[in-house]
Amino acid sequence: MAQEKFSDNLMKVVAAELRFLNGMTAAREMFGRSYFSLGASEKIAVDQAVLGMIAANYQSLTPEFLAGQQATPEMGFRAQAQPQT
Repeated sequence: MAQEKFSDNLMKVVAAELRFLNGMTAAREMFGRSYFSLGASEKIAVDQAVLGMIAANYQSLTPEFLAGQQATPEMGFRAQAQPQT
């Protein structure tokens, strides 16, 4: 069994939390109610919609796509260097 890394586990937790949040938000947008108050067929519809959108976004994130991204320049005020005395 491969040794698990803290960073891998942290990414798994973040992904799980975002998946949960997407489900809650989609249920509210689609039916105007909490996910937990939906019936079985409504929950299936929400799950399929969320997983479909996540899968489409995941497949579009290729290494070629990410290589073309440029880092945004830093914003805000810069600390002034102390003058030499």
